[in-house]
Amino acid sequence: MNEPKTYYNPLNGEYTKIIESSEDTNGKYSLLEVSLMPHGGNPPHYHKRFTEEFIAVKGQLGLLYNREIVYLEPGQSKLVPIGIEHRFFNNGSEPIVFRIVLRNGQPGFENFIKALFGLVNDKCTTKRMIPKNPFYGAILLKWGDTHLNTTFFNLFTPFASLTYWIAKKINLENILLRKYCK
Repeated sequence: MNEPKTYYNPLNGEYTKIIESSEDTNGKYSLLEVSLMPHGGNPPHYHKRFTEEFIAVKGQLGLLYNREIVYLEPGQSKLVPIGIEHRFFNNGSEPIVFRIVLRNGQPGFENFIKALFGLVNDKCTTKRMIPKNPFYGAILLKWGDTHLNTTFFNLFTPFASLTYWIAKKINLENILLRKYCK
């Protein structure tokens, strides 16, 4: 088996590998491995289509879970059900490693990671990782099923479906797929 490609996000110090894709597991799950640099993390968010299980591998993994801070030591795990707001972070001084199991498999989320990290590296996002192109933002929202409790997100969401439809019509979804999701 070939070594999985590593996707890097310099804005939050995250390196992610897709160890087993949804395609590899016949849609049962997607397995990702994340290396997170000190003080790295992502914003609070939730998903409507899948659960996430976080498994600490190396170092102490910090999780915001439904407004509560939880720390996982290597070998410990935490299941995040659909609709529960959460985020991961590294408060330590050394890189940490953890795995994420998405159930059922999420090819859209896999593409979300690839495209978002690609856009970040190409400097096509804000420092908060929001794509500067609203069509790309709508595509990533659709793919990643990632929902934020922010004013911007709440204002943009009602228009996201229409914006995604337009993005498909003008071939932007295929452009993102070809450029970042090979």
